[in-house]
Amino acid sequence: MTVRIREMTERDVDEVYEINIRSFKKDAWSKEAIEREFKLPYSFRYVIEVEGKVVGYSFIWILRKEALIMTFAIDPPFRNKGLGKRFLLEILENLKNKADIFTLDVRKSNLPAIKLYRSLGFSVVKERPRFYSDGENALVMELKVDKIKSREGYKREKINLTFEERGDKS
Repeated sequence: MTVRIREMTERDVDEVYEINIRSFKKDAWSKEAIEREFKLPYSFRYVIEVEGKVVGYSFIWILRKEALIMTFAIDPPFRNKGLGKRFLLEILENLKNKADIFTLDVRKSNLPAIKLYRSLGFSVVKERPRFYSDGENALVMELKVDKIKSREGYKREKINLTFEERGDKS
């Protein structure tokens, strides 16, 4: 299986929007919100492809040395295959020289996501009451850059992974 992580382009918006709708039925981003990300100088946008098909995405804002993982999703049919962990690990490695800390919000009930984030070294630092549109609380999780687990030991034998990025955001 060939897996490629690359910067998102505007050609990816429709696929990203569809994954977003399938992943976040209640709090999905609008297509306009996704398109707006391309105009924000502090927004870093990535997709993960399997055999040339976009199967996941992430938007990260970097402000004052803090990387805010605004949204992250793997298409439901591609979950539980290690792609989410690999995708996040590569993003963390790629952006760790631009930030001192990574933070994110996650639904308190989203145990698979919390488990994934914990496996990468994130820890819960606080809870936001009634954060989501249905009233559910969010957990705020963070990871300090010096605590990022190395990708060197991560098993790669089952997929051919490449990370591509344009040079204009270094």
